[in-house]
Amino acid sequence: MSKRDKLIQKILTGKSGVTPDEAVKVLEMLNFRASSAGGSHLTFRKQNSQSVTIVLTQNLLKPYLVEKLQETLKKEGYNNG
Repeated sequence: MSKRDKLIQKILTGKSGVTPDEAVKVLEMLNFRASSAGGSHLTFRKQNSQSVTIVLTQNLLKPYLVEKLQETLKKEGYNNG
């Protein structure tokens, strides 16, 4: 299993915390484009997809942000198994 696949599985299972850096890596791998939402927030957008906002100052993403990231991965064709 590649590092990319391991990272995606980590996010999808939600068993351990997800850092903002990990979220940024995954979104960039999925061809989302970053645009500043101001201050400590970074918003990622992709045509025909919902935007995803990441708070860069958090040690670990809040549960609702992880859920949004999981939804985005599922819409991109990834699943838990």
